[in-house]
Amino acid sequence: MTIHDGFLDLAAAAIDFELDPDERAELDRHLAGCDSCRRTAEAFREDAATIAYGPAPRLAPGQSVAILAAALRPPKSGPPVRLLAVAALVAILGGGLLAVGLGIFRSEDPLVAVVTPSPGIPSDEAPSIGASAQPTASAGATLQPAAGTPRPRGSPTIGSVQVRGDAGELGSLIRMAPGAAGDFYVSIPATDGTVIARLDTDGDPTPGWPVFIPGSESCDQLLPVTDGSVRLICHRPAAEEGLGGMIARVHALDANGRRLPSWPIEVEDVVTGRMVGDELTLLVKPYVGDVGETDTPENVLLVTVGADGSVQSGPDVQFDCCEHSWAIGPDGIGYGTTHRDWDTSVKTDIEAFGLEGLRIGWPRTIDGNASDLAFDAQGRVYAIIGSPNTRPAQTIVIDHDGRTLPTGISDLAIVSTNPWTGAGADYPGPPIVAGDGTSYIVQSVDGQTRIQAVDPRGQRAAGWPYESDLGLQESGGGCPPETTGCGGFLAAPAVAPGNVLYLIEEAANAADGSRIVAIGLDGTVVDGWPVELRRSGSEFWSIVAGPDGRVYALAIEPEPNGAHSATILAIAPDSTVQFNVTVVEP
Repeated sequence: MTIHDGFLDLAAAAIDFELDPDERAELDRHLAGCDSCRRTAEAFREDAATIAYGPAPRLAPGQSVAILAAALRPPKSGPPVRLLAVAALVAILGGGLLAVGLGIFRSEDPLVAVVTPSPGIPSDEAPSIGASAQPTASAGATLQPAAGTPRPRGSPTIGSVQVRGDAGELGSLIRMAPGAAGDFYVSIPATDGTVIARLDTDGDPTPGWPVFIPGSESCDQLLPVTDGSVRLICHRPAAEEGLGGMIARVHALDANGRRLPSWPIEVEDVVTGRMVGDELTLLVKPYVGDVGETDTPENVLLVTVGADGSVQSGPDVQFDCCEHSWAIGPDGIGYGTTHRDWDTSVKTDIEAFGLEGLRIGWPRTIDGNASDLAFDAQGRVYAIIGSPNTRPAQTIVIDHDGRTLPTGISDLAIVSTNPWTGAGADYPGPPIVAGDGTSYIVQSVDGQTRIQAVDPRGQRAAGWPYESDLGLQESGGGCPPETTGCGGFLAAPAVAPGNVLYLIEEAANAADGSRIVAIGLDGTVVDGWPVELRRSGSEFWSIVAGPDGRVYALAIEPEPNGAHSATILAIAPDSTVQFNVTVVEP
């Protein structure tokens, strides 16, 4: 390796990383006196700009996926790519932004590829829905594979939002996230990666989208930002790195699907993430080895990532035995919940922490079995205390300083149920909390649904509870009859602006599909609702609410070949279906 090679390595690293002052000065002096290295460094920068901002090439169907798969496959022999190795070393030694001990590092691999749009070809038949909803034509586009090329199960249809596969298998991994300006993101698992689409208010893919992220088993969280960009938390098995569990790769894409500078980053295990303004807040569990014991303490820390990719991390916070859950409030405070003393009287410890470490006034110890945490717009903590066999249930509200507020209810005449339908459902389900602090306690037992609403003052809301002879829909397809050792999750309700609660109820009879019900402030069904799927065996699996009052629902429908399709419907507050897009087609 010559001295010129060393300076070219630094020049390549400087494209995406800030060199320390001494390295920057040495590089500048060398380039000023070496015409050959200066021309090569300029070519590096031009190539990087072309890749990041140039128009996407129009490749043959499936070709971009194959190219990426080949590029990402490690060579059978030979040394690692020197430029990437030196860039990573420079980042660790001189960047000052990376928590190396936590397994956080930048990735320079070109792992985000734009899937080129094709001329629009109408998608297949839209889902059959009830008379109360009037769908528009689907905006999806399909580009067929090259002649003679078999399409693997779950492979993306290049140039569209569609993925080929069985939605009965893929549907539980589809994620939806409304943006701030009527845009909408959807993540669809595919063969060897994940398809991410950004749709406009008419359901059409926006310029630069869809994007294919190879190597990710799923992108569990889509976190839109007000500027139209999005953060994606995607996971892949860590076995290839010699670790247990999963590795998270966190991407940041702008409104046109281009990678933001200094992204992506990789983290050994992201528990959850949340956007606080334009800053991404993560809860990270460092890998400590395969322990195989349920009572082993766990370490968690809070990490923030700025829009420019700068990383800050707090100290490790240790959570003792035995069972834990995690959450991030809208103010960026991290929370860990520990359940213990199962053999005596169950207790729940709630700890709060930030970049500074543990917060004063915490932990809070609660007598009873607490649900996962929920938050209002001010960051106050809400939980339900009880268990499926406990009457009455209780609610608790805690402020930032760990003080209990007088807005909870101690004698709810309701069995607090868990969204898990299998054996061992010891945890109560969390409340559904609106921004103003109105909370909804949901019960679905023995094929019936009962929901109590509590206003921000802690009073039972007039007109409630809502009661229905139908239970909540089980997402993920449920379990076959007489199957043991199986369970699923009930579809979570969503609350929209104006405190309208939307829930998915199971089919009223075998000839129909499930339905979405909208419940107003007075506890009654809103005019025009419910919206129902008419085809036998059709089910809504999930629903999310946008800031403009629209809701987005994922419909899974059986197809004649025995597989299932998946379609996303955008539904206005008056129950009008404004668009539908098929995202998985057998």
